Amino acid sequence: MIWLTLLLAAVVNGQLNLPRGLNHLRFGCSQITVERLDPLVNPGLVGTPHMHQVVGGNAFNASIPSTDVSSIASCTTCGPADDLSNYWTANVYFKARNGSYKRVPQVPNSCWDGKTLDTPNHQDHVAYPTKGPADFLMPSTCPSTHPVKIPQLMLEVVWDTTQFNTKAEWPADGSQPFVLSTGDNTGYGQHGDYVFGWKGDSLQRAMDDNGCFSATCGKQKSQDVGVANLCRIPKTVVEDADGWMDVLPGNPMGG
Repeated sequence: MIWLTLLLAAVVNGQLNLPRGLNHLRFGCSQITVERLDPLVNPGLVGTPHMHQVVGGNAFNASIPSTDVSSIASCTTCGPADDLSNYWTANVYFKARNGSYKRVPQVPNSCWDGKTLDTPNHQDHVAYPTKGPADFLMPSTCPSTHPVKIPQLMLEVVWDTTQFNTKAEWPADGSQPFVLSTGDNTGYGQHGDYVFGWKGDSLQRAMDDNGCFSATCGKQKSQDVGVANLCRIPKTVVEDADGWMDVLPGNPMGG
């Protein structure tokens, strides 16, 4: 089971001794499924246009019938036992010289105007910081028009590409052989989705635990890797996700 690492950064409470914006959680999650489902972009659709790799709680499905995910999930593949959320990203595939594909095992706006949940263009209610480094670890300054710092979620996804090291299988022109499940071979189309599923105030309690950098924090219930890996869901889209294939699942190759 390949383990993914994710980093959750949130606004620091005023009484903490860390610089503002620096408090964060870091913990591992293993895959709960790899299939063509997306309850946010394509709710109810079995067999979405492209493949995703999913981690987190076992409530993940083509449709999630409740806004309180923690009430319908019974287990999670994440280190914190109370994090029943789901996190998913597009897969990466290796495109061989013969044209076949094989799956490779596996930063948004951070300032809000404080008033509008959405705008017609889905952009104007948020903005990027005006000062500070463009990362999740150091404090930054939001513009006066968007003074509220948004808790940030960073998905760090690591793929094991070692089985594709044989250059004889790479494209004859020497171009890089990896492609996202969306059909994008540039990498610019990578994206991630998130459904909140923390139980009760468990996330707040974890964030209040000054300097929590792993799954073992004093104010959150953690679970062993072996226990997390026992969390499973049945396949909804029945298709081969790991073998060699002539076309990408549900999606053509793009440029």
